[in-house]
Amino acid sequence: MHRFFFWVSLLIVVMLIVPTYLEACPGCKTLDDPIGKGFNWSILFLIAMPFTVFGVISGTIFLHYRRANTEPTD
Repeated sequence: MHRFFFWVSLLIVVMLIVPTYLEACPGCKTLDDPIGKGFNWSILFLIAMPFTVFGVISGTIFLHYRRANTEPTD
């Protein structure tokens, strides 16, 4: 059991330290020009788009389901 906690704590320490030394690409450190900022924003939007589409579709389905199951109060 002590070995398990040792490896888990070592893994947590490595996960906290390593991201400070790693970059996604070597050029991302010096992307302060407008082209670099645009590149970073385009990656952000590409990553966020599937979550947005899934959220809109599931929200629409949920609202239609909820409206169909409510009884009229008249």
